[in-house]
Amino acid sequence: MFSLAQLLGVSPYRLSRAFPRELGVTVTHYRQRVRIGRALDRREAGEDSLGTLAADLGYADQAHLTRTMRQYLGSTPAALRRLLTPAQSTGTTPTACREGEP
Repeated sequence: MFSLAQLLGVSPYRLSRAFPRELGVTVTHYRQRVRIGRALDRREAGEDSLGTLAADLGYADQAHLTRTMRQYLGSTPAALRRLLTPAQSTGTTPTACREGEP
C-alpha cells in the first residue's frame, strides 16, 4: 500500500480512508480479490501446485491461500478446481441436442 500511496502522492492513511469511499471495498479486500482472481486463472490454466501458487501470489503458505479462498469464495482450491475443470466427454451427444431432432 505504501508504494501505491507514494505513486498517488498521498499518505497511506489517506489512501486507506479514501479507497473504500471511492471503490466500496477496503484496500485489503480489493487486494485479496485480485490475488484470488489470479489464483483461479492459474488453476484453470492447469497450475497443480498450490504451494507454488501460494508463494507466487504472496501468501505465507498453501494453508493461507486455502483459508483465504474458503473465506472469500466459500470453497477450497481443490473444490474450485473441480468446478473449473471441464467435464470429461463421454463421446455421446445428449438426445435434446442432436441435429434434426425436436
